[in-house]
Amino acid sequence: MQVLILAGGFATRLWPLTEKRAKPLLLLNGKPLISHIVERIPQKTKIAISTNQIFKTDFEKWRENFTDREIDIFIEDSENDDVKKGALGATALFIQEKKLQDDLVLIAGDNYFDFNFEDFLKTFDNNPLIAVFDIKSKKAARKFGVVNLNHQNRVESFEEKPLEPNSSLVSTGLYIFPQKNLNDIIFYAKEKNDDLGGIFEYFLNQKKQTIDCFSFDQGWYDIGSFSAYIDAHQTLQKNQKIKTKSVQIDADSKLEGAVYLGENVQILNSFLKNTIVLANSKIQDCVIRESVIDQNSELYNIDLTQKMIRANSKIIN
Repeated sequence: MQVLILAGGFATRLWPLTEKRAKPLLLLNGKPLISHIVERIPQKTKIAISTNQIFKTDFEKWRENFTDREIDIFIEDSENDDVKKGALGATALFIQEKKLQDDLVLIAGDNYFDFNFEDFLKTFDNNPLIAVFDIKSKKAARKFGVVNLNHQNRVESFEEKPLEPNSSLVSTGLYIFPQKNLNDIIFYAKEKNDDLGGIFEYFLNQKKQTIDCFSFDQGWYDIGSFSAYIDAHQTLQKNQKIKTKSVQIDADSKLEGAVYLGENVQILNSFLKNTIVLANSKIQDCVIRESVIDQNSELYNIDLTQKMIRANSKIIN
């Protein structure tokens, strides 16, 4: 079985934080989101990361943290959002170039999940398999692929981002495709290269294909927006204060909630709550809440709530 983690998107909704950084490399509870995914995959499973030319070096550097795993960095030639392959297009390209003959586990690289991955794999029965989560709100389900199940707990219908969902059960970006269906992905991607969920509508409407379901109720986050990222940060890091190398915090400063401080960060006479401050940044005489301060930034005498500050910024009030 082959695992492919999709990490080639440009995540424009999270700019400027992801303007020069792949979303799966965002820190969550002190380490990159994609590291959480890889650590849940069984040790001997083949893993590939599909990304674009812009992020190639970043992922190669990240891979150095997994010397005990064989991880292939698969590069598509996209250099901006206008010419990207799309999730399904990148998957089809990988299948074709690798001449894949295995069953394929496909994972969206901007997901955090808590379930036991072995249980997911054991559910696979040579039919396409979707991991689903009950988001408990039909309104919230509008942002996702919505799944309806029949009495046999199999997928009866799938609708991508419906205006009026009739279920709160959503697709979580984790799938298994049997080898017999890989050519269907290649065929469908020619017309809908960025419609990953649509392949299941295609299976149901054209192929009359049985689609199985893996339901879980453990933690799950789709890091698709700034608010989702901050929510995940607060929930997973809880009230921990994570401080890396050479962090300086003076006696007049206070940290509250989930705070992450990268290397060489200075916090002087400031209050921080549920905030991420990346390396080599200095914060003085500030109040910062639910925000992300990118690396090499300097902030003086400002009050920020729910903001993203671009790398190398210098803001003085």
